[in-house]
Amino acid sequence: MSQPRLVLFLADIEGNLTALRQTLSRACETAHVPLPDVRWVEAAAPMTDAGWRVAEVKLQPSGGKAVPEDHLDSLVRAVARDFRDQAVGLYTDKAGSYGRASLSEPGRPSRSLEGEYIDVVRQTARWLGVEAPVLGRLLDGGATARNLLAAAVDFGNDAPPQGAAAPGKPNRRGEQPPAPPPEPDEDDRFVEAKLVEARRLMEQYLSHRK
Repeated sequence: MSQPRLVLFLADIEGNLTALRQTLSRACETAHVPLPDVRWVEAAAPMTDAGWRVAEVKLQPSGGKAVPEDHLDSLVRAVARDFRDQAVGLYTDKAGSYGRASLSEPGRPSRSLEGEYIDVVRQTARWLGVEAPVLGRLLDGGATARNLLAAAVDFGNDAPPQGAAAPGKPNRRGEQPPAPPPEPDEDDRFVEAKLVEARRLMEQYLSHRK
């Protein structure tokens, strides 16, 4: 079963972990919550390609006390302010079908949302300029064949255009927007048919488990 996760996305892909810890330390002290452990998520190549550095905040049982995830908006604002760039925070509890996200950028109003897990992950993926299944696999901690199929069923084809980015976020690699994809040929249609069939089989499998 997936555990609750608290993940931060920094537009500063060269961000320093020590500096991030110092920022979170000050923000947690202001919010009167214990300082959590934080580390880079190294297996996040798709996010790096999209121009984001990913850090995970290790969650601890609350024991009835205030915890960092209760102050997600203020933590994300602090990161955006100190790193002088966009930052996104995402808290998810997949087992409870709940999610909360925050987007902050210096000089602009912050944006936040909470609600159903899938809805929040979809919107956060749009902010980040990645496909929702990519973000879903990151939160699940891996990309096994089963996770790939499950993500396709969970999120469907709801994905931003290739190269899309968060509002106001320039392309970090300085590249030109990609050219429109070519019309699908016979091989493409064959692969798409196989994906549709795999998605149908996964839906049948999940319905039988209920």
